[in-house]
Amino acid sequence: MTSSRSPRVRRPVSALGIAALATAGLAACDTGPEGSPTEVAEAFAEGLEAGDLRGLPLVDGTPEAAQQQLEQAHAGLGEVPVSVEVLEVDPVDEAMRAGARFRLTFDLPGDGEDFVQEVPARLRVSENVWSLAWEHALLGVPKGQRLELEQVRAPRADIVDREGEPLATARPVWRFGTDKTLVEGEEATDAARDLADAAGLDPEAYAERVSSAGPEAFVELITYRQSDPDGQELATATEGIPGAVALEDEQVLGPTRTFAQPLLGTVGPVTAELLEEAPDRYAAGDVVGLTGLQAAFDDRLRGGQAAVVSAVDVDTGSSTVVMEQEEVPGEELRLTLSGPLQREAEAALADVEPPSALVALDHTTGDLLAVANGPGSEGASTALAGQYAPGSTLKVASALGLLREGFTPDSEVTCTEELTVDGYPFTNVPGYPESALGTITLRTALANSCNTALIAERDQVPMDALATTAADLGLGAVWDMPVTAFSGSVPDAAQSDTEHAATLIGQGRVLASPTAMAALAGTVAQGEQVVPRIVADQQVPTATGGIEPSEAEALQEMMRAVVTEGGAAMLADNPGPPVLAKTGTAEFGTQSPPQTHVWMIAVQGDLAVAVFLEEGERGSTTAGPVMDAFLTEAQRLGD
Repeated sequence: MTSSRSPRVRRPVSALGIAALATAGLAACDTGPEGSPTEVAEAFAEGLEAGDLRGLPLVDGTPEAAQQQLEQAHAGLGEVPVSVEVLEVDPVDEAMRAGARFRLTFDLPGDGEDFVQEVPARLRVSENVWSLAWEHALLGVPKGQRLELEQVRAPRADIVDREGEPLATARPVWRFGTDKTLVEGEEATDAARDLADAAGLDPEAYAERVSSAGPEAFVELITYRQSDPDGQELATATEGIPGAVALEDEQVLGPTRTFAQPLLGTVGPVTAELLEEAPDRYAAGDVVGLTGLQAAFDDRLRGGQAAVVSAVDVDTGSSTVVMEQEEVPGEELRLTLSGPLQREAEAALADVEPPSALVALDHTTGDLLAVANGPGSEGASTALAGQYAPGSTLKVASALGLLREGFTPDSEVTCTEELTVDGYPFTNVPGYPESALGTITLRTALANSCNTALIAERDQVPMDALATTAADLGLGAVWDMPVTAFSGSVPDAAQSDTEHAATLIGQGRVLASPTAMAALAGTVAQGEQVVPRIVADQQVPTATGGIEPSEAEALQEMMRAVVTEGGAAMLADNPGPPVLAKTGTAEFGTQSPPQTHVWMIAVQGDLAVAVFLEEGERGSTTAGPVMDAFLTEAQRLGD
């Protein structure tokens, strides 16, 4: 039982009630009984509120017995305070008797209604003192019963996709472990070893945990979905291990173990850290959101606690609910994610070994449709929070800088095999086509990703101008995401001419996440800055930058050329609307030759997509097939 309110201070009633009655008695002397029905009623109300009935004038019972009954009857309420109001006191009749009526309000935790009982009382003169006729029912419960409080948490609401299909919801699981009430001693540790061995886990470590647990403990080993073949196999093995059990339970989980896992987050028992940080919000035993959206929207998803008050028979233990608050269910969280597209994105990355990501959004709305991380990310949010040099995909921003200096896609630039800046030689990617060397158009330079052509024009696009074009395309924008996300960073000043040159081709200190690069591609397609969102009812911040329609048209033309005559030729025959793309590689590390991050961004119809692999050969050869597979399946789903 928990309470969000501080318990009321308990005060002895003897100094309040008895003093008043005694004073009244002295004044009365021989003219009548001591006290009055009203004074006795008020003294009882104060005493019951304070939890102290000792010293009250009672008949049909003693104050000591009444106090004992009070403590027993209300023990199950914990620290729930009670306020007592005297509703009425009847006039005294000819037999010197009177009646009274009290309202007991038990201030239950939470914001729901309180438990209220109205009880009658009898008052009469005993030994020339007005007294209360004691009855157990004055405590709000009949004799032989006690009140108990239980707090029930409303079921946690689901996280659903854009179509309302559950993503994170309660799913059936098996909790595998050793039940020490079934076996003891060496049998328990033998069972633990056998169970851990069947699960492929460390037998000795688990056996030690079982051995050190109490004699009636259930020591959990692992939890599996009931739909998981490994779980089904372990459940079968458990049947042959004495003491090993598979408990059926429910747990809030995504459709699969990996499905948007860093984004959706996890749910579990409240941690000691959370209890310490917010003791008024959490109580021991609560199940809460621990990471991702589950943590960010925990209050919304958890719903409220409902108090249930029962009258329990002290002899039989049977109980009857006497008051039940209405449960306040959690509120469903609808995402912009498309369940089918998320599955296809994860399938496209399934065989990728290094950390990787695929992000797809609807550039007409900014809705994130797929936010997938490959198995090599090992649970990290590469898609949203990764910070990597974007390589040649940033050439879209560099090309925009040239457009703003009067260039067009047909403007001539010079592509050489090598260009030295401050003693540092810049070259093109291995296998760069000889046909695209020499005097070429800006369109051809972007299509084939000529490093030297753009670097040679660095005086046309100073660092501050490049930072501005990148910002207008969305890099570094304010997203107001509910989970950790990185919108990119482009420095507006270079530490050297070499760094300026490197930044123009997406290296140096420039950083972006896959989501940021998908938004950049979407901005080119939409012609206005795209701000991504993941929660369907989220109001995204107003865009602070953007591009002119003529700029968007020119960039779209050049990104289409990447498909028709450049590094993304594998996308030329994709079904559906024409694909626009840009490939990218970015060197990192100290190896010789250096390792490379690989990228590809693309637009098809309303989709803007970014594919990233932390390590690969080239954007066209490593990221390209992933993009091709995803776009093909996305078109199939849309047909």
